[in-house]
Amino acid sequence: MFRQTFLLGILVVWGVHGDFFNDLTLFHNLEPPLQPFPWERPAVGIVVGKQRSVESSPLEKDREPLGPDYRDPVAAGSEDKPVVTDGSKTNKDTPVLNPKKENQGPKHPINPILPGGVIDVQAGSFPSFSSPFGPEFDFPALPGLEKPGSGFGFGGLFGIGDGQRWWKGKNVCIEREESTDDDDDQEDDLEKKNKTEKVEEPNIFSTSIRLSNCFETENKYECITKINNHGVVKTFTVRYKCCYGYKRTPQSGGCVKQGELKPILQTLDDLKLGEFRTLIKSSGLDDTVKDGNYTLFVPSDDAIHDYNDKINDMNKVDLARRRRAVSPLSSKDFVLSHLTDGFVELGDLQNEAKLPSEDDKKSPIRINIYPTHTYEKMLTANCARVKKGNILADNGIVHILDKVVTPATDSIQQIIDNHPKLTTFKRVVGNTDIPKHFKPEGHYTIFAPTDEAFNKLDEIQRQKLLNGGGCASNILKHHIVAHTVCSSAIIGNATTHNVEGINLNMERTLDDELIFEEKAKIVESDVIGTNGVIHLIDTLIIPDSGQYIGNVLKSHHFDKFQELVEKAGMTSELNNFDNATVFVPTDKAFENPHAQKYLEKIGDDKEKLKELIKYHIIDGEIESNDMSNNMKIATKDEGKELRVNLYSTLPLFTNVINRATINCARLIGFDEKTCGSVVHEVNRLLVPPTKTILDLINEDERYSTLKQLLKDTEVEKVLQENNRSITFLAPTDETFATLEEVDRKMLLENKEKAEEVLKMHVLTEVLCCSGVGPHTWGFNSFVPTLGSQRVEVGRTGSQVRVNRAVVTSCDNLATNGVLHTINKVLAPKKPAVATIGGGFFLFDL
Repeated sequence: MFRQTFLLGILVVWGVHGDFFNDLTLFHNLEPPLQPFPWERPAVGIVVGKQRSVESSPLEKDREPLGPDYRDPVAAGSEDKPVVTDGSKTNKDTPVLNPKKENQGPKHPINPILPGGVIDVQAGSFPSFSSPFGPEFDFPALPGLEKPGSGFGFGGLFGIGDGQRWWKGKNVCIEREESTDDDDDQEDDLEKKNKTEKVEEPNIFSTSIRLSNCFETENKYECITKINNHGVVKTFTVRYKCCYGYKRTPQSGGCVKQGELKPILQTLDDLKLGEFRTLIKSSGLDDTVKDGNYTLFVPSDDAIHDYNDKINDMNKVDLARRRRAVSPLSSKDFVLSHLTDGFVELGDLQNEAKLPSEDDKKSPIRINIYPTHTYEKMLTANCARVKKGNILADNGIVHILDKVVTPATDSIQQIIDNHPKLTTFKRVVGNTDIPKHFKPEGHYTIFAPTDEAFNKLDEIQRQKLLNGGGCASNILKHHIVAHTVCSSAIIGNATTHNVEGINLNMERTLDDELIFEEKAKIVESDVIGTNGVIHLIDTLIIPDSGQYIGNVLKSHHFDKFQELVEKAGMTSELNNFDNATVFVPTDKAFENPHAQKYLEKIGDDKEKLKELIKYHIIDGEIESNDMSNNMKIATKDEGKELRVNLYSTLPLFTNVINRATINCARLIGFDEKTCGSVVHEVNRLLVPPTKTILDLINEDERYSTLKQLLKDTEVEKVLQENNRSITFLAPTDETFATLEEVDRKMLLENKEKAEEVLKMHVLTEVLCCSGVGPHTWGFNSFVPTLGSQRVEVGRTGSQVRVNRAVVTSCDNLATNGVLHTINKVLAPKKPAVATIGGGFFLFDL
């Protein structure tokens, strides 16, 4: 047992650090690490403008229960804490924290930090770099046994504290949220209720189940309790954070005052944000800002100067272009589009959160959070980078931006419809099914080719795209991302993924130019919409999924197969395939002696060449996750079938499928999409079998002894049945000659004994040599035979072994399975107790 445990540990380490799990992404019971992203991500927002009560907490002994009925005592009259309100009124002296909706979590978990850059942070989520999994993967506490704290030590095990916890100190405020996950009332799930009730101990004999989980971040301590009562799940959240105007310090147990808070207008003066302050005054909004509670996203003076220069340049252009340009904002609208109601601290925000601004249209301010090379967070507001945040005033908060916030008033579809440089893109998009995937609550990034980009194409391809042909949908999807990618997040080399799950590369050059996919230049960035952002590029990128298969064969250097296609005169036919799957042999596959012999046999016969090529093509786009074991698929070669087999070659994880074969040719590349087809790469030329296993034996002079043994046996009938899927292990005459004379004579004269031995050579499944995993001591792979026993299979180096026999010739295909040649005769094991007559003869003769 100890040895097996030790080996298990070695295997796990080997699998993590080596290339042991080399094909784990192939098949349906294992999800590939990069799946196509769903178009619609869960929308996550911050509810602002609604005021809620804030409770401050004194230092007390027990804060952990945090149950749904927990009531925290209020310290009335505390002079160093904000006054508790009833939630109905607020003023500048009683700031309130804003409630927020919790993210429901991503549909496909992904790694948010990719080599070289960014930018796959999903809505409502951001990784905690102190843990590779983040707080949502923290271990839940058992009912009634809450987690003692963020650390772990012996004191926690015995109920002894590991030190003072800051959230038990002074000036800590509490937020409470309650939601019910009830199928009959899904609409109410989105609304949070704030209430406290009397504590009652859970009845362990009832059908109620309670689970709690607590975690700590830099600026809060949060406990989430879920109670399932007869199928109705209630979630209670209690969140501790420093009261407004206070902050954590390493030396204090609670939160300390940050200093005297000034009115927000005076704070702007102190920060030397004179341009924005002047705009507030000139637009008559002094009293509005002074009397309310607002969060201001304030562009720096330099940012406003750049914005004014851009407007002045726009006014100098000709009248026709000016009419098509976006009209500049009035001073009042400019200011209001940078304001949102309430107190919004950056630490409370989640990725893809939307804050309604105070302009007439309540245009959203979209918050995005990106990881950086230094493991710090970069925050943007409508793609304007936050230079400095969380500057507190007594009636608001100021966040300083590096550029002006562009109000988002139109959806991305409306921007495409109206943008003067996207008329061709609008037409191409309109002829596809893409617009129906854009959801109002979504968050997309589109790298949109300009009219000039389409003009670079040859006229035939351009016309095909304009009419919705030429795989326009595949090409456009390559340019669409299912989350917001702001230009400021592109630092050096950056990586993200489009809606098809394909890797996209972006780069910021030393000249501050933005390059998309190494070919296209971003000529206009950060065109903000209500449901995403658009970047204009000067070159249309045509991925493999938008190219004809002939171009893909050329670009991926399938030269030999391409020569075969051209020789057969099928280039045009292959390019015009729609909804097909092609299994393409590698160039090395044509060096196989069997492949060379077959090609010499058919020579320049075009009809035979066409039949061979069509045997590699099937109707319908079948991807790797559509395949199943022993699946038979009809080809375009008059319906002749290909056989699919799936295997696990892992010694321990035998239920994990990590390898596939097509007619025993290993699938080594898969799911390469082209225009109208899917391409899989195989390591052998696929030749249709025409004979049964018995026919192969009867035609081969090496199996004369085997033919004698098979004659008039049940196994002979099995080997000639076409509806079988079996493997036969065939010993040659030389192998039988190595037997003792008495044993060979017994086999030839005793049909019952011969039948028993022959059944040991019939495996009840198709076992290709590529499907045999490495032989590992302690972890053996067994395959059932037609008899009552199993055989052990494994690979040692390049040799495939079956019990003690070595396979000397692999994968001779037949219509009912596969035949392997072996160098030893397999015989049943001896009985545990000898019988009258001496039992059976040698094991593995």
